[in-house]
Amino acid sequence: MHPSTLPDDLQAHLIARHGRLHRFAPLPPARCALVVIDMQHIFCAEGALLEVPIARAIVPAINRMARAMRAAGGAVVWVRSAFPPSQRDWHVMFDAVMPPDFGTRIRDSLQHGRPEHALFDGLTPEPEDIEVEKDRFSAFLPGACPLPDMLRARGIDTVLIAGTMTNVCCESSARDAMMENFRVILLSDANAARSDAEHMGSLITIARSFGDVQQVDEAIGYLS
Repeated sequence: MHPSTLPDDLQAHLIARHGRLHRFAPLPPARCALVVIDMQHIFCAEGALLEVPIARAIVPAINRMARAMRAAGGAVVWVRSAFPPSQRDWHVMFDAVMPPDFGTRIRDSLQHGRPEHALFDGLTPEPEDIEVEKDRFSAFLPGACPLPDMLRARGIDTVLIAGTMTNVCCESSARDAMMENFRVILLSDANAARSDAEHMGSLITIARSFGDVQQVDEAIGYLS
């Protein structure tokens, strides 16, 4: 598992600025949603094309947070990346940032019906949960995903973000959610990156400028 506690100097800075470590507490459950990003086979399965090994280790924490969110009366959202055949307009990403052959393999893998597109084994979605897809890194980028409007329609203004990768799709979603006027909490022990440094860098960035960073047990306590 990654380190999940913010550096002492940053904790001291946040307490001095806000009078407490966590600016978003307590958490009114009816206004909260757990948003789980990209916990799909392409990221989580051993040997997968975009494997993030620690993503497998955070499955129990995500399930625990989801159970607590449902029990408290909040929403649980499962977000998957998908690039249907008609979606070919993100050429900078797939043909330039990535080598074109690798980008094509990823795009082809994230089609409906492909095993790589499915949620990873061991996750526990329930029928009342929300499932959505995004076609960019961020689930809150306008036009990339219907999630922001779906949450607002339910009166939700606070999102707890979990999933993979901490420093890519999860951080992108957290940044955009805050700029879409949601209160953002990045769950430090329910996110996974490819290195401790990348993971911690995102935690620090979010805590300084975009929202809050809490551990799962802390968030569960604030819900109740």
